[in-house]
Amino acid sequence: MTAAILDHLWQSSLVAILVCGLTVLLRNNSASVRYWLWFAASLKFLLPCSLLAALGRMAFTQPVAASSFLILSRIQPAAAPFSATPLSAAPTAVYSAWPSVLVAIWLLGLLMLVLSWLVRWRRLRAMALCARPLALDVPVPVRATSSLLEPGLVGIWRPVILLPEGIARHLSRTEIDAIVTHELCHLRRRDNLLAMAHMLVEAVFWFHPLVWFIGTRLVAEREHACDESVLACGKNPREYAQAILKVCRLYIRSPLVCASGVSGANLDIRIAAIMANRDIHDMDPGRKLLLAGLGVLTIMAPLVTGGLKSVPAARLAQGFANIVLPLKHTGPELVQPIDERAAAAPAYASNQHRQRKPASAIPPREEILIPPAIVVSAPAIVIAVPPVVGSPANAAVQPQPVASDADETVCRPPQPLPGSRFRGPQVCLPKHEWDRMKQQGVELMPDGRGLAMNYEKEHSLNPRTCTTLIAGASTAGNWIMTCSSGP
Repeated sequence: MTAAILDHLWQSSLVAILVCGLTVLLRNNSASVRYWLWFAASLKFLLPCSLLAALGRMAFTQPVAASSFLILSRIQPAAAPFSATPLSAAPTAVYSAWPSVLVAIWLLGLLMLVLSWLVRWRRLRAMALCARPLALDVPVPVRATSSLLEPGLVGIWRPVILLPEGIARHLSRTEIDAIVTHELCHLRRRDNLLAMAHMLVEAVFWFHPLVWFIGTRLVAEREHACDESVLACGKNPREYAQAILKVCRLYIRSPLVCASGVSGANLDIRIAAIMANRDIHDMDPGRKLLLAGLGVLTIMAPLVTGGLKSVPAARLAQGFANIVLPLKHTGPELVQPIDERAAAAPAYASNQHRQRKPASAIPPREEILIPPAIVVSAPAIVIAVPPVVGSPANAAVQPQPVASDADETVCRPPQPLPGSRFRGPQVCLPKHEWDRMKQQGVELMPDGRGLAMNYEKEHSLNPRTCTTLIAGASTAGNWIMTCSSGP
């Protein structure tokens, strides 16, 4: 967890440094472009690259290489010694109090910051509720407050423009009109909502200095963008600059960045930019292509890296070993071979004159093959190979024909493995071997490693006789069927 947080912090810091260089390159362009670049750097703190990489792993499926199956088949014997290790022998983790202390400090800073914002918001909301409405021809309610708060836009979903009472005694009509136009620019740009989004970033990453630097740049660029919009509407730069200076001299600045005022950013640079009223250069196609390419690269690089990341063989082997451990544990009744248990059982078949008693049921030895749920960094398709069926016992005593050079070699094409999309290997044997297996009633398995006897052959070698008896005196008697193998 600590490594993931550190990775996210340095990646977000790198994006912020890159944005800083881009804003210097675009210093002669519109302030709105620079604002959105800083806002993208702010959102990067809320969008870790690990999340994009996880989405990439979900979107792309990485198959397991054929060589990995060989590693998986060889790791099972190596996992056998670990199956007998008791759980109490596992090494105990060393407890450290530093993570808990750091989390406590982070939570304390988060709570203090959020509480201070809530107190300021309650005071600002109380001012807006106590203010009296004013009749101005604007698309948003305008109210006059008795406090010395600067003119500003207050509210997120139902914003209002607050003007201090008696502002008409200090500012002319054209100056008030310029101030109201400035606040309407904040309304069109949704600056209050965007500022609250960055406040969330500041609350989570309050310990990171770049987060606070991004906040100051957002406030500065949004005020420059509104100034450019006011001057684009035909307002006199001299009167607009005088109105801003009067507001800064007479009234108090807004206590929250999500309540946009008129006196934000550095006044010296801002007033100089207003009086200069330089022409804003349009974005040329080369710079537009540069910004689009960097944006696509920032988003697609983690996606592609996470989706196309190869599956290390060591991780596959480790995950398979973790799955093999519970499979290696078998009960005592499965450890003893079936032939030894059959030899130890009472020989009821030796007495042909007495009635045979049903022998105690011997639990069959079953081998359950569970597809291993291997935990890897990318999705893996693992196909479980079916268990090999051993050749019949009487096949070992049959005379083996001697192969000659004249025998024709017949190759069987790869056969589909049961329950799998893969095919087994191509098997090449002399023709007399195929004929011998066909005469014995056995067939080669699709994996090419074992023999299986068909049903007709097995029934002919081990015939069974079944007798039906009726027990009970009533008409609805019990039906009992007994079956015994032939001699």
